[in-house]
Amino acid sequence: MDEADLIETAPGANTAPPLLLLQGTGGTNEEMLTFGRRLAPQSPLITIAGRIGVGAQRQYFQQTASQTANPEQISQEAAWLGMTVEQICQQHRWSSENLIVVGYSNGAAMAAYGVQMGLFPGQAAILFHPLRVATPMAVKRPGYRVWLSAGKHDPLVQVTTVQEVAADCERAGMTTTVEVTGGTHQLTPQEVMAAHNWLAENY
Repeated sequence: MDEADLIETAPGANTAPPLLLLQGTGGTNEEMLTFGRRLAPQSPLITIAGRIGVGAQRQYFQQTASQTANPEQISQEAAWLGMTVEQICQQHRWSSENLIVVGYSNGAAMAAYGVQMGLFPGQAAILFHPLRVATPMAVKRPGYRVWLSAGKHDPLVQVTTVQEVAADCERAGMTTTVEVTGGTHQLTPQEVMAAHNWLAENY
């Protein structure tokens, strides 16, 4: 698949912060654009699918709760995503400085890694159920805000894992908010509304 086929955008108000939407394993760009519009009705939207695997196995990097990520693979893919979103923002004259990264599951883990390593531009991130990835060269990002969510009955990503991701972000100078629901790995209306409200209040 051509890399251009992995990318889709949707227009929005140039005064609203653009969103970079990173899907879970096997997700689609169409699903993420629809989801992004629910979160931020006015924002320009960018979704970039992962380059690892195909179809229902497509990911940004290979990782499970029991298998750690390949450091070279995730570093390479994060750098590609960061470069690609910068180029898209330049083409559309959207402000990458105001970018908000939104990720779910595998996409949330990638978002957390890219933000902590300084590879993703912007001012904030929304991370739904991220697995933790080691960030050996994390950079300080004071003023950056991160909203995270976890489900008490999530069999794939435990609440403590999400809290560890939040702690990693805090060590890098970021401000975090953690929303814990009674749900599983699937997103609940409660956490989607909480993320929408957090965005509306802060951006």
